[in-house]
Amino acid sequence: MSNKDDGHRERSGSNTVTPEMDRRNGWIFFTSFVLVYLAAPVTYVDVVQAALCDKLGASISLANLPASAYLFGSFAPLIFSWKIPYRLERGTVVAANLVTAALLSSVFLALYLPVGNRLRIAVVVLQGLVQGISGAVSQAYTLQCLGRGMTSVGRARFMKLTFTFTPVAAVVGSLGAQFVLTHGLKSLSYPYDFAVLYFIGTVCSIGIALASTRYQLLPVPEERRADFVRYIVNSVKSFVSVRPLVILWLAYALWYVTISGMSNFSLYTREALGREPKELSGLIMALRFGLKAAGGYCLGAMAVRWGDRSPVIGTVALVGAACVWAWLVPGYAYLFAFGLMGAGELGGNYFPNYLIRLSSPQHGARNQALIALATPVASIAPAMHGFLTERFGFRASFMFGTITAIMAAVLVLKLPPSSVEQKSA
Repeated sequence: MSNKDDGHRERSGSNTVTPEMDRRNGWIFFTSFVLVYLAAPVTYVDVVQAALCDKLGASISLANLPASAYLFGSFAPLIFSWKIPYRLERGTVVAANLVTAALLSSVFLALYLPVGNRLRIAVVVLQGLVQGISGAVSQAYTLQCLGRGMTSVGRARFMKLTFTFTPVAAVVGSLGAQFVLTHGLKSLSYPYDFAVLYFIGTVCSIGIALASTRYQLLPVPEERRADFVRYIVNSVKSFVSVRPLVILWLAYALWYVTISGMSNFSLYTREALGREPKELSGLIMALRFGLKAAGGYCLGAMAVRWGDRSPVIGTVALVGAACVWAWLVPGYAYLFAFGLMGAGELGGNYFPNYLIRLSSPQHGARNQALIALATPVASIAPAMHGFLTERFGFRASFMFGTITAIMAAVLVLKLPPSSVEQKSA
């Protein structure tokens, strides 16, 4: 269900999103992502976690497990969409980020205190699982806040602004992580170097929670919820009855399968460059988010010019190109694959953003929760990448990612274009 948008105001029932709301909520979104990206080395559960588990003595499959656990935890938004009334949707974003802060602090303590490596690995994996829940809830309800508090044009403009400039914060955070992990601070030996990264992540997550208290939303009339089983059945029936929602869900799952090879990309540095993953993890994150800034501008410009579907197509093409690059290009040039993958990661924002135009305010959180179920379906993918690597070598993993990206691209091209795309066609 699409809302009428005149470029300045957007109606939801009898209420109106004003330009002031667009700006206020857009800047809160921008600020939140500055903090998300500063904490990126630990809030993005893949590269640093894989390097940490590898350093703790885990196998390749086990080193990929935190990323799998993170994706599996994404089932939670569906339960929350059943229980959380509309008046508490903003507070849900706040609470989810406070939970993330608590998880990051638990890893900090496990690394700081003199405990065994098995316990440390278990805490890192547990953080991946529970942060998968808190992160998915935060993302679903942040997008619901944008759906209730911004116009589609306002979202496109602020996504362009946000994902052009805030990845610079991730570059700063990643280069800082590289400095710390390569003993730039002599007083910080292993494992205290990793512990510092988790402490920074804790502070940033608290900051996101505080910023999120300021979202201004249009009111939505409360409605009586059915019992859980009936709610799930009715929600799924309603979702699958809309063909574009089903196509979007399948494409999103395949996109996630492709991007789940990121932690395996990190482990490949030992074979490709003869260096330990830990030594390059900060540089990798800097490349990842440096090109994400460039991708953020280009994808945002595409959204403003051609509508919500075009950046979805772009992100699928980018993650597919990353797999092909890693598969074919040797030496240090291989690291460019992390930049392509970083830009393609913005699909995690543009797929759900496209979903907003297909959803009413009443069903926005529910549909965001249902599309988030693509991530637990894809949660086995990092372990699959690890399995393929152990049996057939890293290039088997890259080939697998290329195939799933092509499949996602075929599906995305079947999605209905926005009215802007239709006019320009």
